[in-house]
Amino acid sequence: MAITVLIYLIFLLSFICVTVMIHQLRKQKPVYVSFSETIKLGISGIIAFIADTLGVGSFAVNVALAKLLGTFTDDELPAVNNGAQVIPGTIESLFFMQLVDVDLTTLLTLVIGTCVGGLIGGAIVSRLSKQAIRLAMMCCFVLIITLLICHQFRLMPMGGDIIALTGNKLIIGFLAMVVCGALTSVGIGLFVMVQGVLFLLNVSPMVAFPIMTTAGAMQQPLTTLVFLQQGKIPLKKTLILSIAGCIGVLITLPVFSHLTISWLHTLLLLIVIYNLIAISRTYFAVRENRRKILFEIEGSSA
Repeated sequence: MAITVLIYLIFLLSFICVTVMIHQLRKQKPVYVSFSETIKLGISGIIAFIADTLGVGSFAVNVALAKLLGTFTDDELPAVNNGAQVIPGTIESLFFMQLVDVDLTTLLTLVIGTCVGGLIGGAIVSRLSKQAIRLAMMCCFVLIITLLICHQFRLMPMGGDIIALTGNKLIIGFLAMVVCGALTSVGIGLFVMVQGVLFLLNVSPMVAFPIMTTAGAMQQPLTTLVFLQQGKIPLKKTLILSIAGCIGVLITLPVFSHLTISWLHTLLLLIVIYNLIAISRTYFAVRENRRKILFEIEGSSA
């Protein structure tokens, strides 16, 4: 019964979010998206959400492809990453909830923690400047790289056999998920962070999938609604990316159980390092330009 209520709630949140997105898009002045840009967005969505369905996450891939193809600016990425995830994330969540049994108390507690973090983070990030967003993304990318390196070199637990959290572990899990949910508002993927938290708590890797996808399916519509309230999402391009993402999910789900994803974590590590370098170069270039302008102003006034 509770799982059924959760499924209906996911559908309701996603429906509300998508409805608001379409309503705002209709109210805006028509936005022209060229054929070549549509192709870029379509390819990006398919690739990103194939990776997402495999547990690698779409956010880092989206950031890398946006930097490579020039589809979105840096300050648009947090809102785009959350907004594009809404529809594909719902499909993933429903699939994994049916595929893997997970303790309901554990699932609900961790999902609620992620939603609380998403609301807090969305409210904060929507008010940040471009440079502040870049700096936040850089810090989070360093965190993700650290988690992935620890995972690759077996410096952290690789997951155990626990399928339910209780007592202090459940409280720790809740608080950690609040932090994870807040960080997604900066445009950083949820999956790697959640995997790190669950593995440290000795949770079974298979149980991690329904928790990750359900947490995302609940948190991302809430965070997106905050961004929509602030008018921070390029809606037409985000919806194109999202629809293409659904194709990526539907391509991957039928073969999911036959795939091995260990090599994908190495690929994700390389993608995140690329993202860190690209965002850092932009951040320091802008800071240097501002320093030069300030120096010139001070020189002329003297």
